[in-house]
Amino acid sequence: MSLREQLRAVAETEPPPALPEGFFVRSRRSARRRRLAGTGLLAVTVAVIGLEIVHGSGLASVEAAAPTVLPGLVGAGVGGPLGWALLAVLLVLLAVLWRDLPRRSLVRRLVTAAVVGVLLILAAPPGTALWGEPRGRVGLPDRLAAPDQWWSAAELQQSPPGPVALVYSGRATHGNLEEGRVVMLAADGDRYRVLDVFSDPLEQLVHEELASTWPVLSPDGRLLSAGGYGVFDLVTGKQVRGQGWESVPRAWSADGRRVARAAYDPADGAQTRWQVQDLASGQTLRTIAYAEPGGGATAALSPDGSRFAVEQDDRVAVYPVAGGEPVTWPRDGWRLGDSTAWSPDGRLLAMVRRTACVGCGQPTSPTEIRVVDVETGATVTGGAFAPLPADVAVRVQGWRAPDQLVVQVDRGVEVFTLGRATPSRLLTLPAGVSAIEIATSRLADPLRPAEPATYGPPNLFLWLTVGACGGPLLLAAAGAWSMRRRVRRREQAAQ
Repeated sequence: MSLREQLRAVAETEPPPALPEGFFVRSRRSARRRRLAGTGLLAVTVAVIGLEIVHGSGLASVEAAAPTVLPGLVGAGVGGPLGWALLAVLLVLLAVLWRDLPRRSLVRRLVTAAVVGVLLILAAPPGTALWGEPRGRVGLPDRLAAPDQWWSAAELQQSPPGPVALVYSGRATHGNLEEGRVVMLAADGDRYRVLDVFSDPLEQLVHEELASTWPVLSPDGRLLSAGGYGVFDLVTGKQVRGQGWESVPRAWSADGRRVARAAYDPADGAQTRWQVQDLASGQTLRTIAYAEPGGGATAALSPDGSRFAVEQDDRVAVYPVAGGEPVTWPRDGWRLGDSTAWSPDGRLLAMVRRTACVGCGQPTSPTEIRVVDVETGATVTGGAFAPLPADVAVRVQGWRAPDQLVVQVDRGVEVFTLGRATPSRLLTLPAGVSAIEIATSRLADPLRPAEPATYGPPNLFLWLTVGACGGPLLLAAAGAWSMRRRVRRREQAAQ
């Protein structure tokens, strides 16, 4: 007998090895888990590559974007769609792998997975992988989000966007029974948020001569002045100053260290003076008497906060904040170009001529813009621009360069260059948007292609809507399922 036959005979006479109880069940379960983990990893990888291809322009863009995608997988840089994909993979794995608990029917597993998903959505802080959104994309987008998506956008207090590049508003932004909603765009990505106030801080009542827009944004885009409803920190979402017009900055220095505010008579609420204050210490550096020129006075702080330009009666006065007499010149019907009138070098001021209120039905003449020397009030060479159409909104946004002035003209944001009679278009506002305010520190940023917009976690209005509509459906489904189980039990008992 050969050795092979002898070994086979010995093997056949030996008892079979004793395997642990449930060995094959655990082996199948382990193999299933490995397959599911591999499938989930493959799905996430495909989702990452697909999103990068969609956001970019082919395989080259995927290779270029790879260094920024990998850190985002563990931080706040994951795009919104990828966050939802990760959540879906997690819930599927939970539903399939949960097999060791009693009464583990498929329906119970799916229902529990759905409940866990809702709890994750409600508990996930903004900025985590679930709500993570694009960041690090510096520059003004070449187009703004369409109004049909704002209804689902998160509110400021719910999910702060961080410093913003701009805010805008109009009839299209007023929804969900809100008459004063503004939309905010983050400074480093296409993240949109909304702030609901009772009255729109970007839309002011128009007097005989169109008064200046309130300086809504701080130069760095971190603070938002919501009219008489206080000042909000866009990084924390909290109100940092209380209600009342006396708390609202009316002009900022470009370095953000000084502000000008209006002081009021407590007896009748009339403005009596201007105050230039240091933000860090809260100290009032200079107080200047208020003299209204008609339609409300416009004021502007120089970039370093050392000088304060203000309209007083029929003249423009430029005060040294440290003290001393002002430089003055006649207005001759011209107004300071809003609170952002100073050029970056502090030598020039933008002036606007408005002859009547916009949209009030009165005859109006074309609006004009010019740039003057701050010491004399004389128009500088190349500083007289072609007249603009009559009866259109005009808001000076600030300076993009020492020779480039950015102005909102009706539904467009234009760049006026010294020495050129006609402006060039920078941005076009979406339909239904009538007012925009751009953070002055962002004006020099280059335009970049707009990415798909994200809106953060669903707002309270959306949750209430989903609850009101989905709650009855879930109850009906649960009732039908319970009724079906009772019928089955009765049939089994009858048998």
